Amino acid sequence: MNKIIIFCKHAVETLTYFSMQLADAFEESGYEIFWIDLDQTGRSAWKLRQAVQQKKAVLITFNFIGLSGEEDLWESDDTGEPVVSLFEKLDIPCLNIMVDHPVYYYQALQYPAANLRTFCIDRDHVAYMHRFYPDIFCEFLPLAGNCFLDNDHPDKNPPQYPQDIGITKAGAAEPAFEQWMQRPYPLVFTANYVPVSNIDRQIAAMEPEYRDFYHEIIEAFLHNPKQDLLSCIETYLRREIPDLTDAQLCEGMSSMPAVDLWIRTFFREKTVRILAEGGIKIHLSGKDWDQIRCTHPQNLITTGHMVNSAACVQATTQAKIALNTMPWFKDGAHDRIFTAMLAGTAALTDDSTYLREQFTHKDTIIYYDLSHLEQLPHLVTDLLQHPEDLYKISLHGKNTAQQYHRWKHRAEHLKQYI
Repeated sequence: MNKIIIFCKHAVETLTYFSMQLADAFEESGYEIFWIDLDQTGRSAWKLRQAVQQKKAVLITFNFIGLSGEEDLWESDDTGEPVVSLFEKLDIPCLNIMVDHPVYYYQALQYPAANLRTFCIDRDHVAYMHRFYPDIFCEFLPLAGNCFLDNDHPDKNPPQYPQDIGITKAGAAEPAFEQWMQRPYPLVFTANYVPVSNIDRQIAAMEPEYRDFYHEIIEAFLHNPKQDLLSCIETYLRREIPDLTDAQLCEGMSSMPAVDLWIRTFFREKTVRILAEGGIKIHLSGKDWDQIRCTHPQNLITTGHMVNSAACVQATTQAKIALNTMPWFKDGAHDRIFTAMLAGTAALTDDSTYLREQFTHKDTIIYYDLSHLEQLPHLVTDLLQHPEDLYKISLHGKNTAQQYHRWKHRAEHLKQYI
């Protein structure tokens, strides 16, 4: 294989940013990148047919983008239903990275492309795939840290950033302690705010017995936040239908994204609120944080609008600590953690089995407990009162991420399937 097909202009901007960094890594290894513009699929499909006539190619995509019946990328039957993807017709292998739990991709997984291999960013998700979709290849591939992009790519405008406040690119020498101390943000969180009430309205619209069932599962997660999605929900589904087959269980799980969204949204909101109400100023790089109900809103410094991935990297590089709340990954990691480390910023996060294997508390990372969020303001205060120790954590984290958790490392892993 000497040509790699990658999508740009995803509906989810972060996936474009991930794709661009993978493209950089593959280009450095001598691969040719063919970009498919999702805003011009017809033109891109025509150009792809010409481009692969004499060359072997492989598609690398996220969340089944390009494999979900998109116009011009699929051929339809007499009823208009998409039946054969362009990549199958051209005999192009497809490597798909799922950045959410497989329950979100139930329809795509029911009728996968014949030449599909999948990758999950959490080992629990891999186990789910092996159990319910044993005929689909699946392997663990964690996310990686985002860095500033230098080369020209479609739909990319690299940000400008000052060099006098300890901001460094991946691979650059670490700033001196005095330089690092000039960073203007003690604590930053790069995420949007979604009120839990939005998801409550979705659940409230259900039939009463379903609504009560969902709330019962949510209460179980609130009581024990260490549970992964499948083990908790399966307990309740089997309580209702003891002889549930795995196929029925899988179908039942496909109706549970609302539970996942509710619980991750609840803890994101609660974590930020507890920090602010505990006297911690937090810089929030994302939209709608002005809507959060908080008794000390003066501690929330918000951008007030949606920001792109480059702006999130920039905000992270200007902080001493970067907060992460896990999207209910109990055996994986979020890119915010690795992005913070590569920026020379101490990563503060709830933990997972995978993270505990990779990073040591107060050496390369700082963990907090979802079951004891009331302790979080004191933890952050103590960290900021001991900046030398915090600086050392940031350096150790950066060194580890530089060695193992850049997108070039994920590209190296994918090469064995190309």
